[in-house]
Amino acid sequence: MQLRETFQGLAQELTSHLMKEEMVLFRTLKGWRSRSPEGAHPSGAVRHRANPVAMMEHEHDSAGNALRTLRATSHGYTVPPDGCTSFQALYKALAELEADLHQHIHLENNILFPRAIALEKGY
Repeated sequence: MQLRETFQGLAQELTSHLMKEEMVLFRTLKGWRSRSPEGAHPSGAVRHRANPVAMMEHEHDSAGNALRTLRATSHGYTVPPDGCTSFQALYKALAELEADLHQHIHLENNILFPRAIALEKGY
């Protein structure tokens, strides 16, 4: 039961996270790239510089916690000896999700965000 609840929570969180990336983060980064010389956001709105990045990093931490719970609850995605083919497929898919999500988080936290912050600062 905990596995299902954790997965459902993670799925909802990821759906929201990806939407925020598209609607907020990437638009903000694009604005930083094309801002006026005064540094104003193209829309003229006042913005807090680190907010989108900090929000994404916080959500990455939360997703990491959910992944740890999934791994612990499933005993490292170890299928019980009497586990059926569907059970094996589920655990394989969860392990792949974990690997993909770690890659996503790594790319954003360690490559995209530092570059974006440097761009915003004008370096």
